[in-house]
Amino acid sequence: MPSNREISSILKTLSELMELHGKTSFKTKSYASAAFQIGRLDDEVENLARPQLEKIINKSIIPKIMELKETGTLEMLEELIELTPPGIFEMMRIKGLGGKKLGLIWKKAGIENLEALLEACKNNELAQLNGFGEKTQQNILKSIEYYNANTNKFHLATVARDGEKIVESLKRVFKSDQVSLCGELRRQCNVVSGIEILCTLPSKKVIAKKSELPHLIIKSSSANEIKGHTINEIPFTIYVTSEEEYFYTLFKMTGNEEHVNKIISRVKDSYSVYESEEQIYKAAEVSYVLPEMRENLAEWDFIKKEKANNLVTDGDILGVVHNHTTWSDGIDTLKNFADACIRKGFQYAVISDHSKNAHYAGGLTEEQIIRQQEEIDALNKKIAPFKIFKSIECDILIDGNLDYNNDFLKRFDLVIISVHQSLKMDEEKATKRLLRAIENPYTTILGHMTGRKLLVRSGFPVDYKKIIDACAANNVIIEINANPYRLDMDYSHIPYALKKGVMISVNPDAHSIGEIDNIHWGITSARKGGLTKDMTWNAMTLKEIEKWLKNRRRRQT
Repeated sequence: MPSNREISSILKTLSELMELHGKTSFKTKSYASAAFQIGRLDDEVENLARPQLEKIINKSIIPKIMELKETGTLEMLEELIELTPPGIFEMMRIKGLGGKKLGLIWKKAGIENLEALLEACKNNELAQLNGFGEKTQQNILKSIEYYNANTNKFHLATVARDGEKIVESLKRVFKSDQVSLCGELRRQCNVVSGIEILCTLPSKKVIAKKSELPHLIIKSSSANEIKGHTINEIPFTIYVTSEEEYFYTLFKMTGNEEHVNKIISRVKDSYSVYESEEQIYKAAEVSYVLPEMRENLAEWDFIKKEKANNLVTDGDILGVVHNHTTWSDGIDTLKNFADACIRKGFQYAVISDHSKNAHYAGGLTEEQIIRQQEEIDALNKKIAPFKIFKSIECDILIDGNLDYNNDFLKRFDLVIISVHQSLKMDEEKATKRLLRAIENPYTTILGHMTGRKLLVRSGFPVDYKKIIDACAANNVIIEINANPYRLDMDYSHIPYALKKGVMISVNPDAHSIGEIDNIHWGITSARKGGLTKDMTWNAMTLKEIEKWLKNRRRRQT
């Protein structure tokens, strides 16, 4: 049977094609909802009994799941694919182009591929189509340009494990330690172009042993490199160097270019054989810089203060902040979520289901929140010393107000504020909107600062210095949303936040127990920006957090 990820993708495509071909709206939404829910499951669908599935998705979808189990595909999907021009499928990847709009573009304007759509936007032709207009045309043009700029790029979380597997396999098969990731992947960039590896293994020997490297599909090779892709379609390049030049080449190929050039410019001996990367930095008369920090950004301050050992680590995080349960759009109950956090060794969790304005995500009314908080109180008595903090992910409305009044916000231990709707704003409007929300006395944490989704949409523009300054003035924490498809705030803004004394919280934005592990990707991004343990809010102990919140509440009153 296909995996959850594959089932989710199939149902999502079916939903989009049904909408494209004018099928019933209710049915298309049912398939889209099922795709979303299955994509978030921790347990594989094939291991779930029918009654369990019926609690998760519409009963009418169950027969399609059974069909997938038996055949690996859906007859309805195959029929719709036959009716759809091939170029439409790439157009479906463009943010903001739903099935209805695509149907109009295809059937009314005769546009059947992305290149033609781009030309239509540039020539002001799409704006003339009924139901569109210049503003919609401009938004579609921006989305196409963003898509084209990010084609053939991958989220770090998608690529990292494949890269590690290749390195592990080469080391095991050839019993060599001189094999390492390099480039963007070694620097743990949020988005990467593929897998790059450096080794001292002759390419002919690697080719000869390819049967022992089954997850690699080799497409070409030369004396200096091997190219191909993994079984997951991730492109890789294995570079070959000599043993004498290994560490110097590893340093150069890890990058980034600006960092490398600055270090090399300080090395007096123009050529030398290095036995480690540490020797290169020693020759440059500076402290060693960890690969993830080599971005010509935060590392120079660390070199001066020699505080790289204080960078935050996965193990420093003691609390799981920003989580959703079955009260809104999460898939695990409060009790199950708390139990999972306890098993993982955390001291506390912050439950922040969606607020009432987020009706699309099961946002909570005031009455529902009161009931949820009663459940939390009862649960906390049973699970002590572990503690659940009462929170909410409160929507920042278009005018910067929050969607509960301040009298009601007093009920929460802390409040996370986020923008979820009306994302199309210029910098001035977006900045004013956030500033007003930050200045609310009950705001505790600013969630995903720009609303970006990596490789899908760029975030709305903000004057990040003004935002950080406001957080400093109002004692508001800034979130690194650790969802690997967000990683928002961007690590490049961390140095300024630290300079202003603003604490950062690395939050999984978990909608399931499995997503608690998102914290790892947030830590990876945080380290790139130089985040230290002492400036990481949820690296504080439970007692420290309670004291911090108590002091803040005292200032509110």
